[in-house]
Amino acid sequence: MTKYPIHMKKLTLCFIVLVSWQLIFIPLVFAADDEYQAPIKIGSYLTSGLITEDGTGMFNKLNNAIFMEMGRSNELRLSSVNRARKGIKDGKLVAYFPELWENLSDDKSQYVVSIPFFYKRIILFTLKGSALTKLSDFKSEFLGIVKGFSYGKKIKNNSHLKLVSQENDVINIKLLLNKRISGVLGGYPGTVMAVEKTDTSNKVHYNLNKPIAVLESFYVCKNDPEGVKLCNSINKAIRSLLQKGILELNGDTGISRFNPIKNH
Repeated sequence: MTKYPIHMKKLTLCFIVLVSWQLIFIPLVFAADDEYQAPIKIGSYLTSGLITEDGTGMFNKLNNAIFMEMGRSNELRLSSVNRARKGIKDGKLVAYFPELWENLSDDKSQYVVSIPFFYKRIILFTLKGSALTKLSDFKSEFLGIVKGFSYGKKIKNNSHLKLVSQENDVINIKLLLNKRISGVLGGYPGTVMAVEKTDTSNKVHYNLNKPIAVLESFYVCKNDPEGVKLCNSINKAIRSLLQKGILELNGDTGISRFNPIKNH
């Protein structure tokens, strides 16, 4: 009989410890689960035909397809590209896209990047009948470019090119048609759309299958455990989309195709 109170005390103590453990541990598990399921904050910026506010842009849809392949949701925050880059540094964003090597800091310790999810083709636009077909032909001719547009380090650092900056593609195409400049460096779809808006679009020559340069587009993630894990997951999702044929990439020609299916 004397041992009964002792056993009761031990049982009561074990019960208190067990309840306390549940009260502490279970909420932490749910909190961790909630954090895992929370949308990942991704930054981007408006890009004609590619990233739009209403979510209909091709990159909007491709980004959603990548995260759907990962089994995660994402919260896309649109701002200027500089704010997106800053968002990585101050921790407001886990990643942003699209980015190019030309625009990244040389200090690679600040970030990690994904494999390419698309290629940006730099296309030469000239007047039909022009004998100017490659960059080396423009050593004494003016080439129109757009302020803030990325053309790759090889073009940007080519001191032999006479590059003239304008605010947009429409101005450049008009200058080309008026023979104020001899060529325009642009891309798809932005510059092509500018050509199609003119009444004399049949006077402009370009070949999307023969780019002047091919630039990789990728995600930039913060260089911490969360960012590294995210970029690894993005890489896995991109490879999966490539294997399924939903995404097609050719690094040599720069031809990139996104073929969404109903589930994506």
